[in-house]
Amino acid sequence: MQYARNWRILHWVIALCVMSLVPIGLLIEARTEANLWDDFTNLLYSIHKSLGFSVLLLMLLRLAFKLYYKAPAYPNSLPKKQILLAKSLHHLLYGLLFLVPLLGWAGVTAFPALEIIPGVRLPAMPGIPSDEALAARLFSIHGSFAIILAVLVLGHIGAALHHLFIKKDTIFARMWFKK
Repeated sequence: MQYARNWRILHWVIALCVMSLVPIGLLIEARTEANLWDDFTNLLYSIHKSLGFSVLLLMLLRLAFKLYYKAPAYPNSLPKKQILLAKSLHHLLYGLLFLVPLLGWAGVTAFPALEIIPGVRLPAMPGIPSDEALAARLFSIHGSFAIILAVLVLGHIGAALHHLFIKKDTIFARMWFKK
């Protein structure tokens, strides 16, 4: 049995966003440490903010899907410990997929750096004052949690590929498009 088609599409769109956000974020950090402030750095920031805020909105939709659609059952052949581990990893991923963009949004609100492109701005996060020291702390925490998220995503990908190529069971097919 597979996840609902809409849920699968949303999973892969969010996955592509996250797989883009991590290297862009690392490149932004490298450029800011090297004090490279130019049009390319600004473009990277714009893309990063746009994708990050999109992930936050898509995760709200994904949470609605999770509440509306029933997830397919795990195969009976999967050990209960492995099911518990998978569910725990999914809960951590969901939490971080909300927390990381929220911290980024709070950081750009505190900085303030809400403009994505001229004339297009993110809304300010309510309750966050304009304070560059606060922004620096928020960005630091955002970056640390983003690294944790990236490591967990790599573990998730590794587990999915293990099921696809080594165990050859139906776990990967639950989120893929072929039956």
